[in-house]
Amino acid sequence: MAKKRILTLTTQYSPNMGALLQCYALSRFLNSQNDTECAVIQYWHPNAKAGWRAFKHGGSFRNRLFNLYMLFRPDLIIQKKRRNKKLQTFIDEYIPLDKNIYTTDDAIRQNPPQADVYVVGSDQIWNVNRKGVGSVYFFDFVPDGRKRIAYAPSLGVDWSEEQRLWLRPYLQKFDALSVREEGHVAQVSEASGKEVLHVADPVFLLSPEEWLKIAKKPDFDEPYIFCYFFGVTDLAAKAVKRLREVTGYKVVYMNFNALDKLDSDICIRSCDPRDFIGFIANAAVVCASSFHASAFSIIFKKNLFYVPQAAKERILSLKRTFKIDDILVTEKRLESLTKENIQIDYTKGEEAGEKYISDSRRFLLNSIYGKNS
Repeated sequence: MAKKRILTLTTQYSPNMGALLQCYALSRFLNSQNDTECAVIQYWHPNAKAGWRAFKHGGSFRNRLFNLYMLFRPDLIIQKKRRNKKLQTFIDEYIPLDKNIYTTDDAIRQNPPQADVYVVGSDQIWNVNRKGVGSVYFFDFVPDGRKRIAYAPSLGVDWSEEQRLWLRPYLQKFDALSVREEGHVAQVSEASGKEVLHVADPVFLLSPEEWLKIAKKPDFDEPYIFCYFFGVTDLAAKAVKRLREVTGYKVVYMNFNALDKLDSDICIRSCDPRDFIGFIANAAVVCASSFHASAFSIIFKKNLFYVPQAAKERILSLKRTFKIDDILVTEKRLESLTKENIQIDYTKGEEAGEKYISDSRRFLLNSIYGKNS
């Protein structure tokens, strides 16, 4: 029997730990099924390479100021190049990329990659307010008659009415629809006129044991607070300071920002997704503003402190699903913080969490293979 060929479309281009790990997880899960061959479409939208650059493009005052600062910090440029090399090695070794490379929308529409099933997801590929997110991510290039599945795409923020009307004809062609955030189920269902399920991010499709097989263990054993922020706010700095005070633990900061505003004990700049998993898996406490740092903290049942950003639905959806309390950092929470009350109770949501993950796997496999999978 010929293998069923599946192509996924996601953020395979991103130099971001979570983006690459969810990409790996979905393809790894699908390739673990019998009679399946899964690859990842190499689609690079016009803004896709921005994150790989040491200097920012564009003539805004903020970008010019950043670039000027970088000229005086060659050490940061060197670390960026080293990290890029490690990220590319991870992609080469762990992500099964399709041989075709598309750098324009016209190219993928005129010569689409061939598959039996196309799966779009996950990450914020349906956040149409982001640069580079257009109708390609809604499979405008897929030939008629081929199965189209949306697995856990994130909208990031709510679609406007105008955006819903624009996306409706694309959504109506999908054979199965799901989203990553519970709060976005209704609007995708309304826009498409179809049933939409709330499913788990692909990183939950793999077991903790599977993740530990590729994780890199830190080369020290003492307890630590692992920190991962895309930008350090005053609240984030206060949270880390307070956690350090009440625990006495060292601060390990995976830092891709220009400055170390956390005054960390160990500042890590050159690393890859395997390091990311290992640092979370072995941490005593995780303090982050990242969805995937939070997701892996839940997978490994870590004491998590999430510093809220503008789009809170992502973390609130996880909080409701896994029935975990006291993970959101607030000024009030920090004031009452002690070493005894940093513990997160995962027992209340174990059954619901396991069902959620099992249902997500079932939805994906049923969508591809049929109801009896």
